[in-house]
Amino acid sequence: MRLGIDVGGTFTDFVLLDPERRFLGVGKHLTTPADPSLGALDGTAALCRQHGVPLAQVVHAVHGTTLVANTIIERKGARTGLIATRGFRDALETGREIRYDMYDLFIERPDPLVPRYLRLEVDERLGPDGRVLRPLDARGLDGILQTFEREGVEAVAVSLMHAFRNPAHERAIRAWLVDRAPKLHVSLSTEVCPEIREYDRTSTTAANAYVQPILARYLGRLEQGLRTQGLTGALSIMLSGGGINTVAYSQAMPVHMIESGPAGGAMAASFLGRRAGIDRLLAFDMGGTTAKLCLVDGGEPYRATTFEAARVHRFMKGSGLVLKVPVIEMIEIGAGGGSIARADRLGVLKVGPHSAGADPGPACYGRGGAEPTVTDADLLLGYLDPAYFLGGRMALDRDAAARAVGTKVAAPLGVEPMQAARGIFELVNENMAAAARVYMAERGHDPRQYTFLAFGGAGPVHAWDLARRLKMRRILCPPAAGAASALGFLVAPPTVDLVMSHVARLSELRVEEATAVLGRLEEEAARILAGAGVPRDGVTFQRAAEMRYVGQGYEIPVPVTPEVVHTGTKALKAAFDAEYERVFGRAVSDVPAEVLTWRLRAMGPRPVTEWAMAGGGGSDPAAALKGKRPAFFDDAAKPGEAPVFDRYKLGPGAAFPGPAIVEERESTAIVPPRARATIDEHYNLIIQLGES
Repeated sequence: MRLGIDVGGTFTDFVLLDPERRFLGVGKHLTTPADPSLGALDGTAALCRQHGVPLAQVVHAVHGTTLVANTIIERKGARTGLIATRGFRDALETGREIRYDMYDLFIERPDPLVPRYLRLEVDERLGPDGRVLRPLDARGLDGILQTFEREGVEAVAVSLMHAFRNPAHERAIRAWLVDRAPKLHVSLSTEVCPEIREYDRTSTTAANAYVQPILARYLGRLEQGLRTQGLTGALSIMLSGGGINTVAYSQAMPVHMIESGPAGGAMAASFLGRRAGIDRLLAFDMGGTTAKLCLVDGGEPYRATTFEAARVHRFMKGSGLVLKVPVIEMIEIGAGGGSIARADRLGVLKVGPHSAGADPGPACYGRGGAEPTVTDADLLLGYLDPAYFLGGRMALDRDAAARAVGTKVAAPLGVEPMQAARGIFELVNENMAAAARVYMAERGHDPRQYTFLAFGGAGPVHAWDLARRLKMRRILCPPAAGAASALGFLVAPPTVDLVMSHVARLSELRVEEATAVLGRLEEEAARILAGAGVPRDGVTFQRAAEMRYVGQGYEIPVPVTPEVVHTGTKALKAAFDAEYERVFGRAVSDVPAEVLTWRLRAMGPRPVTEWAMAGGGGSDPAAALKGKRPAFFDDAAKPGEAPVFDRYKLGPGAAFPGPAIVEERESTAIVPPRARATIDEHYNLIIQLGES
């Protein structure tokens, strides 16, 4: 058996999978914000009890969490110091020297994770080719360590000029620090981010150091707790790039977990799409705190190598801390089931981005929350059954939801509570649709050519209205949609992403240099994956060269094969021109090009993942009918009666028209009027929308 554990902002999701018996068990537990490992351990124990499975039978557990992102956003990381080359300690402050909003006279910039008085300098200097211009003067480290000890520094980032070409000085500093202060957590830029561009490299290294003690302790507690409960199999961690790796690797490189949870959802989407024979998907993951959108083309999600954390303006590019880490490319919107609705001082309805979270949660949870949320609106509109939330384990208080919506939204706006609830539902959907339109337009894609894949606890509830706004006609809701990200952990292969900057014009690049760089990356990747149990002959490599025309400011990734590299610079130039033309529509063959950085993605085999729907329903939807419930659809003044189906009693071939409500323990799917729902061979709920 294999276990996936996904700690989200509101709920922690669990998936227990036995591919040989085609068994899938799913669980949810409220997240414990003070210590997320407690909720993860309690939920694991509850899931094992529910299915009568000792944790000792689990051969592999995979965990993902939002803890890294939350630690940076909330500024709750360790007290961190920075050691930089003399004259360069302010790289974190100067950044890229670009204003993200050139017309804002009062522009705010994110505060560096390391304050200036803890950014200290050491005498040394390397040239851009890695040659030593000034030897490291270790005598200055005595004063630096004294300052760090006096100020209670727990973690240190070391980022020296041009160190990506020669790690000797950074390694010498770490050896010196570890010898005299073995409890210090030390992050080297040459290991965390060996790339050109001083700010990006230093920012990423500082972030890694900032969260490292927190994550090291958290992962240690979680692993120890699981071992105490009986886990004897391996524990892996989900990384932002869509792969998994060991606890030890994640404790050393926690910044690679910045988008750990959302990456699981993207991997689940690509797996579910391939399984259903659909290679173009817009994946929509709406949980309790946020909603994420991700494009999947050709069975794979889009990936990026840069991420912005803790933005001052959440949706404004350039207003956050730059992190050079491999991530699955997606957009995040402050629109989840717990997003708080309010009437602003101008009498305008607003929803999000603030969330009620898990504690106290939406008003209807009955845990002391008094703010109206999207979940409260969904309950009032009839989409949720107050007696069947989480399969009946958590009763919802409809009266509390009505009071919150009526007092905080309806009364200030001068409307009826149900009208306010519909406004909340429609506004949050339009916010998400607007973000999706921009996201797809920027990439030149037409939403109408994609299937809308909805998951997360709230995703299938909102999918029908959101898809209509995007003029999409087909929706896919997988089984166990409420815990799809945890399922994504179990379909992700062991992966490591490595990078090394080696700047050279193609006219000056020697084949032996390029081959040597990639060879070193391959050896390092194979060594890391061996620690995750992947033999060398089971590793697949994907290589890329980041290239640009000489004189340009930024580069594009160009996929390359060993044959292209061995053939020489003409083959590299041809590959670059072809990729440049694909991206921008034209290439300039007579302008010289250069390589800045080499990237390598190494992956182990994809795990075998197969299951059947619990309950194994048949093709007759009448056998799955639970009753009827009034619910609001479209612009109807009054709710209409909608049949309610038990998802676990709907088997392949079952078909029925909308309006309808399909319930499972972790989520509810809505089939609107003028739509038709069918269950395919993999127990996916396919909703074909009609014309509005």
